[in-house]
Amino acid sequence: MKRTLWLLFFLSLWAPLSAFGEGDHRVLVRYSGPSPAKYVPSLVASLSGDRLSLRTVVSDLPADAPQDSVVKEAQRYACDIILRVTIEDASGRDQLLWSLDSPAEDIPRASGTLVKPRPDWSAAAELYWIFLTGPVAKAVAADAKPWPQALVSEQTPFTVKARPGTQVTGFPQGPVVVDDSGEVAVTLNLPVSVYLEGHLVGWGTKPVRVYVDGRDQSVSLDQSALPQWGLTVSLNNFAFPSIGGLWVPSGGRLAIRGQLDQYLGGLSLSARTNVGAQSWPVQSVPLLAFQGGASWNWSWPEDQIQFYTALDLGLRFMFPQFKGFWLEPVAPLTIQPLAGWDYQWTQGHSLYFEIGPTLVWVSDEAAYLSSLRSNQSSLQIKLLGPFYASLPVQAKAGYRWSF
Repeated sequence: MKRTLWLLFFLSLWAPLSAFGEGDHRVLVRYSGPSPAKYVPSLVASLSGDRLSLRTVVSDLPADAPQDSVVKEAQRYACDIILRVTIEDASGRDQLLWSLDSPAEDIPRASGTLVKPRPDWSAAAELYWIFLTGPVAKAVAADAKPWPQALVSEQTPFTVKARPGTQVTGFPQGPVVVDDSGEVAVTLNLPVSVYLEGHLVGWGTKPVRVYVDGRDQSVSLDQSALPQWGLTVSLNNFAFPSIGGLWVPSGGRLAIRGQLDQYLGGLSLSARTNVGAQSWPVQSVPLLAFQGGASWNWSWPEDQIQFYTALDLGLRFMFPQFKGFWLEPVAPLTIQPLAGWDYQWTQGHSLYFEIGPTLVWVSDEAAYLSSLRSNQSSLQIKLLGPFYASLPVQAKAGYRWSF
């Protein structure tokens, strides 16, 4: 009940202030202090809410940027007001210093200092910034001193040079694509800082930040061909070591892959409690599987985490009492559709994880089901014709070296 009364009290204070808001102002929010990910969203919510209806842009300049850079940034975003907020520690409380000024004026229109308890984040957007509502509303009221019109920056063509087909992102107007000439031109307002990223299948592109403050500037993106070969080592079902390789024609999205899954020696940690104290937690099955297939990469080369899908066909070979070597007669063929994720922590080196069901082509159904009765942890689902789905799903984690 008390909380409801307090909210009604604050709403009664805010209601008359909302009439002063002028939605045609654009405010550049310049914040300096701790935890910007917490303070800034609540500040923006207070400025752009129904009570003030101000359009806001958050400054992306570093904390030590000079004053003229902030003014140029306001011009870039056509902001006619700059709100500067600095928070410092004051014996466990927040000391706030704020000012409200125009990019075209040297003296702030309003400023102040306030010491407050650190906020309860669940209510920060509603209560923490209420002290700014009155001064900001007064500064943008219809009867207040008019603010100078936002400066319109000079415009200039800017050229990006890269391999044809490269998609370039980071411009205010959105992505552009380099044409067959190896160049693409865009029109920018001066001055402006742009962070450009390029994306082209088969080529890695280094991002670059460019500060454009003159006419007819250009930049060439640094691009290098991706590796076409790779070697892998992994644990099949987190138990049996496997090795493999892949070839990526022209460094594109398609990869041809092959691997050897062996079951002659692997970990058996789940069965550790069932063996003697002096026994090793290992298991062995006289079986080899040669896998071959293809994968398709759905990510850009610059993405640190790559997502791909694959389809592998496998032939299984057996070693009865390790005295012979021939095709496994009961279930010789497997089909594995897989989804995979590749995390590249440095160039040419990555960790990957794959998961998917195993579809088994069975030539002798009775013998196949009979051989599975001793393994109660495996579930077989009959599909069309001679195919069975073997559960649980196949999982593989490993390391990939690309060169």
